[in-house]
Amino acid sequence: MTKPSFTRLAGAAALAAVISLGSAAPAMAGGGTTINIDPADTGTTAAAFGTHACDPNLGGGPFQAEDVWVFALPAAKQQGTFTSLTIEFATEGGPVTETITTTPAADRAIVGDRAWIRTPAGLSSTGELVNPFALTNATAVITGTDGTFDLAQTCPATGGTASPGLPATGAGISGPTLGKLVAGGGSLMVIGLVLLLAQRRRRFVT
Repeated sequence: MTKPSFTRLAGAAALAAVISLGSAAPAMAGGGTTINIDPADTGTTAAAFGTHACDPNLGGGPFQAEDVWVFALPAAKQQGTFTSLTIEFATEGGPVTETITTTPAADRAIVGDRAWIRTPAGLSSTGELVNPFALTNATAVITGTDGTFDLAQTCPATGGTASPGLPATGAGISGPTLGKLVAGGGSLMVIGLVLLLAQRRRRFVT
């Protein structure tokens, strides 16, 4: 192979490499940008979070024994929309990781620059809320530029006990007082019966 031929071959190989890299760049960029949640929004349960709101378009609620968490991009014009979210929770049974994608499910969905998920709050045998999930960390893939995203609002779970009956009012009656009332009532019944018989006897005699 002559030197000019080698030079032309090397040049063609370099050009092919450049074209290959150029075609791969859009695909890499199409993967989106990974961002983190604002650290100030972590370390909280749904009930302890400062903003409570239940939106029928963002998970609904309130639900018995289920919390709803809603996440948002604060600068939607620059950040675009969510592609996916990975959320880490602490529970009594250990850490739990949940994922939200653009494929909606019954308990989670992405809605443009917002996303929501329902998590168990748990109920004791008496209906008290126990073992609620606590948000520890979260990351998201977005279509726009870098930044952070927020825990926008939560819809805390309600308890599960049935509504109690109407409470009794007034002072309770028991002991000697109750015995006296029963005895007095019995005496009045006897007197009334005697008077009724006497009245019937007079009518019969007449």
